[in-house]
Amino acid sequence: MISTLFLTLIGADNGQHASVAGPALVEGAGSSSRTLLLLLAIFAPLVTGLITLFYPRKGITLRVLTALAGPVIAFLLLLNHFNVNGVQPLDAGSGPVAEISWMPLLHLNLAFLTDGLGLFFALLVSGVGALIVLYARGYFGKNEDDLYRFYPTLGFFTTAMIGVVLSDYMLLTLLFWELTSISSFLLIGWDRYDKHAVKLAMQAFVTTGMGGMGLFGGILLFGMTTNVWTWSEFINFGTWWQAEYASLAFNNPVFWAFLLMFFGAATKSAQFPWQYWLPGAMAAPTPVSAFLHSATMVKAGVFLTGRLLPVFGGAMVAADGLRAGLEIWPWLVTIIGGFTMVLGALISINQHDLKRIFAYTTVSQLGLLMCMYGLGSFAYEHNGHLLQNIDFDITQIANHAFYKAPLFILAGALGHVLSRNITELNGAIKKHPAMCITIILAGYGLAAGPGTISFQAKELFLYAIYHLKYTAVGNWWMLLMAAAIVTATCNVAIFIRLTTTLIGLPGGFKADPNAIEADHHHHEHEHGFWASMIWVPGAILVSFQYIGGFVPSLWMRVFGDLEVYNNNYFAEGIPTFWGAIIHGIHEFSVPLMCSGIAIVCGIVLGFSPIFRGTIKDVCDKIYPGIYWLAVTGGGKAFRLIQTGNMRHYTVMVLIAFLSVFYFVSLGDSKMFDLAVSQLGSFNEFWPGVFLGVIICTTALSLPLVSHRIIRILLLGSCGFTVVAMYLVYQAPDLALTQLTFEIISVVLFVLVIRLLPRDVPKYRPNPIWRIALGTMAGLAFGWMTLVAVGADPANKLGMWFTMNSYEGFVRDVYNAGRGGGGKNIVNVILVDFRGFDTLGEITVLSLAALGVWSLLPSRRSRKTS
Repeated sequence: MISTLFLTLIGADNGQHASVAGPALVEGAGSSSRTLLLLLAIFAPLVTGLITLFYPRKGITLRVLTALAGPVIAFLLLLNHFNVNGVQPLDAGSGPVAEISWMPLLHLNLAFLTDGLGLFFALLVSGVGALIVLYARGYFGKNEDDLYRFYPTLGFFTTAMIGVVLSDYMLLTLLFWELTSISSFLLIGWDRYDKHAVKLAMQAFVTTGMGGMGLFGGILLFGMTTNVWTWSEFINFGTWWQAEYASLAFNNPVFWAFLLMFFGAATKSAQFPWQYWLPGAMAAPTPVSAFLHSATMVKAGVFLTGRLLPVFGGAMVAADGLRAGLEIWPWLVTIIGGFTMVLGALISINQHDLKRIFAYTTVSQLGLLMCMYGLGSFAYEHNGHLLQNIDFDITQIANHAFYKAPLFILAGALGHVLSRNITELNGAIKKHPAMCITIILAGYGLAAGPGTISFQAKELFLYAIYHLKYTAVGNWWMLLMAAAIVTATCNVAIFIRLTTTLIGLPGGFKADPNAIEADHHHHEHEHGFWASMIWVPGAILVSFQYIGGFVPSLWMRVFGDLEVYNNNYFAEGIPTFWGAIIHGIHEFSVPLMCSGIAIVCGIVLGFSPIFRGTIKDVCDKIYPGIYWLAVTGGGKAFRLIQTGNMRHYTVMVLIAFLSVFYFVSLGDSKMFDLAVSQLGSFNEFWPGVFLGVIICTTALSLPLVSHRIIRILLLGSCGFTVVAMYLVYQAPDLALTQLTFEIISVVLFVLVIRLLPRDVPKYRPNPIWRIALGTMAGLAFGWMTLVAVGADPANKLGMWFTMNSYEGFVRDVYNAGRGGGGKNIVNVILVDFRGFDTLGEITVLSLAALGVWSLLPSRRSRKTS
């Protein structure tokens, strides 16, 4: 059904979008090889993961190395592409690296876009994915069954995620997008015997699946409206469309396309009020959380928002100062992102389970990233130039991955050897110093302390908020700045409590004797190299935090070319901590002061006794409520609609049809004018009107007459008038058929009436709703008749049959040849154009005749009776 609708909507436009359908291979041999290498990079994790299924379960080391080869191959191929070809520019005329034709009529070819945003995400996914393969070996230990199932599913997700960020065709992005939902469902519901885990996996799948349907609708609506089906065309859309599409109007299809696409992004990246699925997804094993819920899947919505920003957000600044973009973008994206940022921070500080703490800080950071892209839609003047209010978005995204993934990794490690409940980790550094030091270093990145790339990223975000004062926002920037301070305060407080607890200092959590730890997928603890893999991948990732903090020039050498937006005040690169201090003394004072306030308040809050309990997210009730409503309300609706009464079904179908008809017709003035124009030519069809009045009069008189003979006569009069109608409009074959039927039916009615009981049921007047429904139906079909009569002759099906049926008619060059070769158009239609249909009708009538014949008593049975 969906595929049929899909084909109908975008595949049957007879070449209207032929420009999108490329040849089998676009570009030259070099481009084709690059495309094949990108395909290999995308599918390498899936292929190697599937290969591990053929290994014996006891071949653990071979399985790990094979699974590791997939993301490593992908990472090396992408890195080589970056070194050889660089970042694909997104200026006018740029497109995908190459294009392999797949399903061009569906606007679905294999084309990949290697701009800075896509290439960065692909490198991030493959790089972190390789480390997660090693971490999973340390986490699951020698559990053969878990490793046997885990690596193919992880490879499936890695391939889907890389495909999302590299695809150029929007529908190809959607295809991989849905594959990430399916694979994440398998990973979140890893413990298939745990009903609660499966329920939470279904919650995440349904929530993100609804977003995927919204994205699907947005892509279709945008593509059908603008004939743009690829991201390269979308990014180069330019400012020409502003006058036609940029207005905030409910009849603007691009406006609705944006809302649907952003709905998909918001659900995927756990924005309010859909953030409930991400903490629930912590039912998954920690390797899943460290990969999906810190660096990859939850960032898919952020990635999509970054894709949409250049056009919908108006990030493209024209030479004349005009800006494209939808008016709703900066307000919707900034407000939702900012609120999610604060809400996640406030809930995270009131949790005890490490994974839930980090899950809500992830929600908070995702809100910050969304808010960053919302702020990027604003523009301010600097040195006579109009600049967009966003800088170093890649750094912001990478910064989060390089402290959040280590936090999840070490949370799983501590849960593996001790507990994930922070109240049970007092003094844990004495037993496991390496793990505790690594998680403290990652927590310092969460707090955005000086010396980390997180600190510079925080300052850049505060810088963007401060520059709202130079836009039309006015003093509203202070509210967003306060939200950012509250968020930073909570992050610092979490770091303080985590550190003091692990070291055993005053201010940390004390052991809670009433704490109950849930099943955290414990496995037998190993020793040696593989045992160290439970924390070493986290240490590798967190090291990037301090490389960027202390040597920002090295960070810029690695990530500078991938930055999408780096042409503002810091065009020379990210400053060091001391550079930011010196800069703040002169021009950066307000953001730097706000950062200092957040650090001081966070330290005070971290040592204070307040906000040390646990609270629940009110949005956790949304999915259960929707589920209950669907089950309960669906059951009631089913019992209300499925009555078993054919009359009720007919009325419901008729009401639905009439509602759609009147909604479309009354909204289209052309249809109304066309129908009214036909009333002016009454003299041309007054015989038909006269006969129609007789037909309606006799039909409406039937319920009012109680005598059966009179009813039969009225039915016959109605039928014989229909015969006259056929004759007036030159359909003698239909008239002959109708005449025969009417004669037989009247005779049969007269013969059978004597066998019916003489009691006549009392007359019951029809309810008003039936009269109204009948009147509306009559007006609708009359309206359709007038519209059909007044339609363009070229659009009439009858004209086509007339031109192609009669003998000797020579068609044009396009349809060169002769007509149907007949003298009767009805016969030609029945035999040539509808031959199989006619054959089916003959078969049905023959079977019906055989059925009637079998029911008739035979001569022998009559003698017996």
